[in-house]
Amino acid sequence: MSARAAASSRSSLTLVVLALLFESPMHPYRMQKLIKERGQDKLVNVKSRQSIQQTVERLERDGLVASSGSTQSGRYPQRTIYTLTKDGRAELMGSLHRRLAQPADEYPLFPAALAFLAVTTPEAAAELLTERHSRLASELADLREATAAASTSLSRVFLIENDYAIAIKEAELNWLARTIAALNSGELSWNTQELIEAQPQDP
Repeated sequence: MSARAAASSRSSLTLVVLALLFESPMHPYRMQKLIKERGQDKLVNVKSRQSIQQTVERLERDGLVASSGSTQSGRYPQRTIYTLTKDGRAELMGSLHRRLAQPADEYPLFPAALAFLAVTTPEAAAELLTERHSRLASELADLREATAAASTSLSRVFLIENDYAIAIKEAELNWLARTIAALNSGELSWNTQELIEAQPQDP
């Protein structure tokens, strides 16, 4: 695999594009349509169709996909159809297997905010985490409902990312409930100014 191909594989959108082309040749507009229909826009940011187009063009430069013709329907503009190359198929399998087997640092925002929880007050933290708990519980209910509806027509393997998301949300809700209780009882408490003053000073 070339250095450029290795760089391309780091993007989650790259993985999604390669996997879609593994199914069948298609144009970027259809890729975006399928991503939204399948709810995969919760996994990758495809708000701009241009992001898919740019990803496909980069993959084509890297030799992982190739244009295989074009199509035009009615008043819509002509669209280039792309197909997965042999190198692209190998890259898809390698990237997929690495991501499944190897935990990676993904730098999520919530743990970063928690690292500086002491900047705010315990009272504010309890209120904010309670709000997060409420929002997350609503998201979990919606996800369970959507998954249950989809499971009537889809094999479980096509909903496995939902199963994972449900487990993660359940775990976070349990942690939030324990932490909120500790904040409200005073078991978890601090004084921001005292913590600042207790820090060692530079000589």
